[in-house]
Amino acid sequence: MERMVEEILLEIFEDYPDFADIKPYREEIMALALTKCEPFYTTSDVGHAVVKTRMDSSGFRSKVTSIVLEAIGQVRNNPRQ
Repeated sequence: MERMVEEILLEIFEDYPDFADIKPYREEIMALALTKCEPFYTTSDVGHAVVKTRMDSSGFRSKVTSIVLEAIGQVRNNPRQ
């Protein structure tokens, strides 16, 4: 999940230059987004395959993108001092 959140966040930073002011808060955004994402834990090859299939769906990626955008908004409105 961490990789997906980071990948989405970096894509947002590349595609939307108006988010440049929030780049220094990348770790805070990721931490906040990850607390809102569904955790996935697996220890078997079958489990890895199931999780990968689920994470590869466009609906799941859209949901995570929405969570990341929400985290950006929260951090932007309440940056650490």
